[in-house]
Amino acid sequence: MAESRKRKSVFEVYEKKRKASEERNKTRVFLGDSFTRWRALKAQVGLPTDASVAKFLLDR
Repeated sequence: MAESRKRKSVFEVYEKKRKASEERNKTRVFLGDSFTRWRALKAQVGLPTDASVAKFLLDR
C-alpha cells in the first residue's frame, strides 16, 4: 500500500506562513494618506496594476 505523507505540525505550518508573509512585506510600500491620489493616477493614466504605476512614476 502507498505510504501517506506525515502531517505537518501546527508550528511548521505557522513558520511557513510567517516566512511567506515576511517575504511579501519586503516589497510593500505604505502610501498612507496618498492612497486616493495613487488610485486616481492609476485610473487617469489607465494602468492595470499597482506595479505598473510604480514603474511609470520611476521612469518619469
